[in-house]
Amino acid sequence: MLDRVYSILVALALGLLVWVYARSRERETLDNQPVSVELRLSASQADQFQMDSPAQSQIRVTFAGSPNAVRELRWQLSQGDVAVRLEYSVPEDQRERATVEDSVRVDAADILVPPGITVLPVEGRNRVPVALTRLGEKNVKVRVEGIGTEESRLKVTPEMVTVKGARVALDRLLELPLSLGAQGAESFDLTLGRPLRVALPKMWENRSITCVPDSVVVRVDPRAPKIYTLTDVQVQFLCPAGFALRPRFLDDRSGKLQIRIQGPDLPAQPKVAAFIDLTGGKFLPGPNFEPVQVQLPKDFTLAQEPPGRISFELIAAETAPKPLGVGLPSQ
Repeated sequence: MLDRVYSILVALALGLLVWVYARSRERETLDNQPVSVELRLSASQADQFQMDSPAQSQIRVTFAGSPNAVRELRWQLSQGDVAVRLEYSVPEDQRERATVEDSVRVDAADILVPPGITVLPVEGRNRVPVALTRLGEKNVKVRVEGIGTEESRLKVTPEMVTVKGARVALDRLLELPLSLGAQGAESFDLTLGRPLRVALPKMWENRSITCVPDSVVVRVDPRAPKIYTLTDVQVQFLCPAGFALRPRFLDDRSGKLQIRIQGPDLPAQPKVAAFIDLTGGKFLPGPNFEPVQVQLPKDFTLAQEPPGRISFELIAAETAPKPLGVGLPSQ
């Protein structure tokens, strides 16, 4: 009796194994297949954020199904027809942030496959990163650069433009630089004031920007003063008669300045005088720290802040030096 029971159990086990084997012969599996995911912003937020992460990413998916269904799936995978297209919306609690970093989970229901295919996204490989930057706009002044001292005489129309782009970059944009370059500078005659239309830049800090309007007109304003940059202007000392001390700088560079002045357009650079006035007050030997004064030609003004104080020293002289200041430009 017991032998008969054992025989029945063995027969059932063998039958189950045969059934499982037969079922396994009816299904095929494609493991760890790459599937493209295309992520786009919702239409309501497309003008508020900029996508910094790649628009297309990949996830890994395992597929199982009948041989005929898997054969059709293989063909679709080879043609790139199996893809995921998702729409992303920034969570409400992050919509005021300058940057957003998130990830999107891709579920089996998001992947369209032929009937009879079971979709099993690989856990840990079924998320795509999302990096966004909040957009903004800002009105800024256009500043022309690239043609030296003539930049101060250029007039830009319009002078102010609206720049749209990533808010983190616009926060650091104070002026929009417009570089003409050597070729651009030769495109119009600075003397005749022939206007030139120049396209505004489309990049700022390696980020795309949009300017409204997208171009400006640059021309020379003949009424604008010309700016001169004078280098290595020697600072002199204005000493009283019979001054018993001799002034000197600690090194050659200490007594030289770079000065920017503006005034009429001259064929040659104007001359200025920079000096330290020692005629007033009581001075003692040793280190001193006094302001520099600048004497300019007629119709010229400084195009910068006045020079500050510089260091020098006074040493005892055997014979009093002659008063300095002779030959300063006349007013």
